[in-house]
Amino acid sequence: MIRRQRPSPLYYEASPNNRPTLEVEPGEVFEVVTQMNRGPDISVVPDELRDEWSRHHSYEVERANPSSGAISVRGAEPGMAIEVLIEDMELAPVGYTTFAGTNRLFPSTPVTQSGRAAARVVRIRDGQVIWDRGLTIPARPMVGMVAVAPAHEAQSTVRVGHWGGNMDVQEVGPGARVRLVVNVPGALLHIGDVHAVQGDGEISGTGIETSALLRLRVELMNRPPEMTWPRIITLDRIFAVGADRPAERAFRVAVTELIRWLHADYGLEPREAVLLLSQILEARATQVVNPTITYVAGVRRELLRGLL
Repeated sequence: MIRRQRPSPLYYEASPNNRPTLEVEPGEVFEVVTQMNRGPDISVVPDELRDEWSRHHSYEVERANPSSGAISVRGAEPGMAIEVLIEDMELAPVGYTTFAGTNRLFPSTPVTQSGRAAARVVRIRDGQVIWDRGLTIPARPMVGMVAVAPAHEAQSTVRVGHWGGNMDVQEVGPGARVRLVVNVPGALLHIGDVHAVQGDGEISGTGIETSALLRLRVELMNRPPEMTWPRIITLDRIFAVGADRPAERAFRVAVTELIRWLHADYGLEPREAVLLLSQILEARATQVVNPTITYVAGVRRELLRGLL
């Protein structure tokens, strides 16, 4: 029987002081039900979506990016790393996106000529986000917030750092593996902020926010000595994550981490890695509206096979 972490209690900080709500064995398949971020008032929900909205949305959510509990991984200790495999995601049939009128990207509103908020509630069906009668968007399910507990402090689940957090990386979806450095016994995995789809930058401050049933598996591994920031492995690419502000500092962090990874695992001397990455690097800001900007720096795995 697959065990399930339900969306209670909700944590809003990744903290070493959070009480573990589920303990899993390395390699065990388990499920997590995530809670949707608190969305707009029901007055903006179309009549035909109100029943589904009421079933899947909760106004009891206090703040952004609630984590469904804190999951302890048996045997995880500081000095190790965990690899979180997202085996499957089942999205709720409804979601929303909002723009408050201003945010870190748009501190004033010369584009919109209005400080008023805007919101849209949408149906999610058959792998599509139904924007309106004339537009559908292919869904690309992703988990925006994946974190472990920092060693000595609580960090808001809105923030991004060495512990992971609200990275908002679109590749963190079915089949992806996220590697995080363990800071406390049990690691204390926090997970939430699921999007049906999100564009680069997340410029309104939200993707298509929704809830989901996640099927996960966590493995233990030795921490690579050079690894300090999260890593993401997909079927066809590897990505290093960095976060900072301004954007060029976040870019530098991600690229530096990728160079260290290529040196340790693929034997590339760092200067040679810089030369190679100047030709094949794929990098972008996945979100620019949080306290720090998230950058990913990646490479297609097929280009690295000859180096192994």
